[in-house]
Amino acid sequence: MSRKLPTVEAETLYDALMNAAADAIVVIDEQGIIRHFSDSAQELFEYPADECLGQNIRKLMPEPYHSRHDEYLRNYRKSGQARIIGIGRDVFGLKKSGRTFPMHLSVGEAWVRGQRLFVGICHDLTTYRTTLAERASIEKLQHALLDAAVDGIITINEKGLITSFNAAAEKLFQYNRDEVLGENVKMLMPERYAREHDNYIRSYLNTGQAGIIGLGRDVTGRRKDGTVFPMHLSVGESEQDGRKLFVGICHDLTEYKSVLLRLGRAERRYKDIVQSQRQLICRLDSQLRVTFANAAFSSLLGIQQKDLVGISLTTALEDEQRSPKSALEALFADDPDRQEINLKLAMKTPNRETLVDWTFRRMADSEEYGRELQGFGIDVSEMEAALSQARFLRSHDQLTGLLNKRAFLKLLRQMPEQHSQFAMLHFDCERFASINQRYGYNIGDLVIIEMAQRVRNCLPSLGLSARVGGDEFLLALPISASGDVPAFAQQLLNSMQQPVQVQELSIPLSGSIGVALYPKDCDRADDLSVLAEAATRRAKARNELIAFYDSHDHALLQQELELEQGLKTALLNDELDIYLQPKVRLETGQVISYEALVRWPQPVNGFIAPARFIPIAERSTLGQRLDRYVVRQVAALIADACESNQSVPPIAINITASHFSSQDLVGFLTQTLRTYGLPSSAIELEITEGVVLEMSRTVSTNLDRLQELGIRISLDDFGTGYSSLNYLKNLTVDELKIDKSFIDELNSTKGTVLVSSIIAIATAFDIDVTAEGIETQEQHELLTQMGCNIGQGYFLGRPLPAREYLYGRDTVSP
Repeated sequence: MSRKLPTVEAETLYDALMNAAADAIVVIDEQGIIRHFSDSAQELFEYPADECLGQNIRKLMPEPYHSRHDEYLRNYRKSGQARIIGIGRDVFGLKKSGRTFPMHLSVGEAWVRGQRLFVGICHDLTTYRTTLAERASIEKLQHALLDAAVDGIITINEKGLITSFNAAAEKLFQYNRDEVLGENVKMLMPERYAREHDNYIRSYLNTGQAGIIGLGRDVTGRRKDGTVFPMHLSVGESEQDGRKLFVGICHDLTEYKSVLLRLGRAERRYKDIVQSQRQLICRLDSQLRVTFANAAFSSLLGIQQKDLVGISLTTALEDEQRSPKSALEALFADDPDRQEINLKLAMKTPNRETLVDWTFRRMADSEEYGRELQGFGIDVSEMEAALSQARFLRSHDQLTGLLNKRAFLKLLRQMPEQHSQFAMLHFDCERFASINQRYGYNIGDLVIIEMAQRVRNCLPSLGLSARVGGDEFLLALPISASGDVPAFAQQLLNSMQQPVQVQELSIPLSGSIGVALYPKDCDRADDLSVLAEAATRRAKARNELIAFYDSHDHALLQQELELEQGLKTALLNDELDIYLQPKVRLETGQVISYEALVRWPQPVNGFIAPARFIPIAERSTLGQRLDRYVVRQVAALIADACESNQSVPPIAINITASHFSSQDLVGFLTQTLRTYGLPSSAIELEITEGVVLEMSRTVSTNLDRLQELGIRISLDDFGTGYSSLNYLKNLTVDELKIDKSFIDELNSTKGTVLVSSIIAIATAFDIDVTAEGIETQEQHELLTQMGCNIGQGYFLGRPLPAREYLYGRDTVSP
């Protein structure tokens, strides 16, 4: 049976606990108002108690805890459901200085005189100190305080009998509380210590001389099963009515990592452990001479341990001029606020320079060496190299080593401060995808690397260069006059058009260059690359090799930018509508699926044509956002129709080339289907030949993963790309959609032969065929005779708002 302490004795016990405590304790009421604020809390949070008592606990919390705390208390009072009470977790505290710090928070709850209180024990994780904290004077707080502690806490009376035993002690010694209360504390000690314990207490009570009270030391504990373990014991005492109480705080040292920092007291005991460590361990005297070094340190420097002792640490540094001597010597001073320092030092090693992350700490004086520093070092050379590489990759293209676009534009903003004029050149290789398709990605990568090297060779020393796309490059170079630019552009073009010699192959190249000038064309450096890209598009449209930006391009570009901004707003406000056009089985008129079409209504001018805004979306960053908007809208429409017990055939959604080459496309589709509770067969995807012709590794992977999921893939506008029939044998698509331009030619012999050939080849590869743009009865009949079983077009069904098709229609009558 458990024994309850009298109130006076409990209050005395709490005094002893708080005197032994190092953790901060804060007590709040149900409104979050601070009622107790311990000395350790004042030290931890840098507030005096009078600035906190009566204040809301939010004062000690950074965001987001600050804003959420009152709501959390209200929810807990209302529901009784707690996320932290009795559990403990790592959070962040806020000091008076405004600095946040990590801490472990344990919270207990108690009712005292009819009032609910919450007790928070805050353990500063910055220095990993593990102690108990704060005084308490309320009897019902004892259980929350003791059982929230990480370390075991045991109290005994003058006879050595255990009067309290917290949960951590139960776990540590493997006894239940009821098994030890009232028993002699000797039961928790190995035999050799147990025999002397009662004599020790009697001697202390007679003489007042103590060997451990108020000091703490490492001892050995004994568990219920008889096993022993090392622990650190701190003991405090209190006296009431002539009777003494002793409080022991027991910290398990079984896996205590800081044993390496205790070499001064346990060097002989832990010598084998220290010598086998891969980390570097040493000790330095006041002259910074090595008094001890482990095997790892000796091996790193290539000096035998016996020869290493006595030499100065500074002689082992790669650069003695940058010696940390003054910083280390400062540690020897009796400064309680400066007992440890962290330094990264380059050490002399036989084969290479090695960067070591050292932590030096002042140790207690020893008889042999006096005051020493304990050094614990880790070889971070490889880690620093990896971090340096990571920093490089954040601003550079991984394949070529040129700047990426983000870093390029950041440096470009600084050019107007250094140069009054500069030119921006955008180079785009022509049909580079065919190189990957013909020779493979490895050869394609080597070609890109060679192109990047040619860019470097042409670029002046003060210029900038970047790879901004698969086969696109940007160059910025200062100029003295605009007349300098054509010659440089021609030089760059001549260099880039030279055949690339790769593995006994001679691969020809071609491309176009767009040029924009600062400040002639634009006085905003950020916009100059956009103008240069616009000039490149103009060059390609006019079949030119080099084109300079002009004002007409600017007007068109402004229109595009305004349209792009409007599209962003429309996507944000759900202003785009989803229309559906049926895909029909030609023989029966049955609707077997729909194609989702996006429409952008305007209140004044009607609809903005998809031919205007979709290309703009694909050229900007909006292509993927538009695709995902349509996917989510379609999924929601299907889910709503299914809830209304409507039978909904699959709906096909067009996916842009850039989105289909995204690594997270499959994950997005999977998550969307899961969110709306739809099977993978509910949607189909339509891609253009351009996606396949520029088949990247990601595109190929996405095709395979989508096929595994059961999502059908249609190849839209078939026949309008390059070498359209050549890649079908290796292409994992389910459907070909013959482009409308071929259907329009069905009345000619040539058109009939071409469409028949496409149908025959698709049939040979077991791929479904859909004819797009059927507008007449004649086309419908001819395609049916040719064996084309699916059709789409105004003759079969015009695009209509989605809900008009989803409720009740399953056939279309021509």
